[in-house]
Amino acid sequence: MNKLTESELEFIISRVLDNAKDAAQSTEESQFNEGKKLAYYEILDTIKNELTVRDIDVKRFGLDTVLEELL
Repeated sequence: MNKLTESELEFIISRVLDNAKDAAQSTEESQFNEGKKLAYYEILDTIKNELTVRDIDVKRFGLDTVLEELL
């Protein structure tokens, strides 16, 4: 299997971040939508923590935000 390039990783993270923002902006109040927002929070928090541990600038990936405020 081929390794991801930096630009491919940036693209994937930006897609997840865009999807999370869409979920956060949804006005639908349901357990499903709340679970969806929580899932995106957990995914982005994990990615952000892994980048931080590896001393990679999270700003480069658009993760230099407080996730609790985003979601």
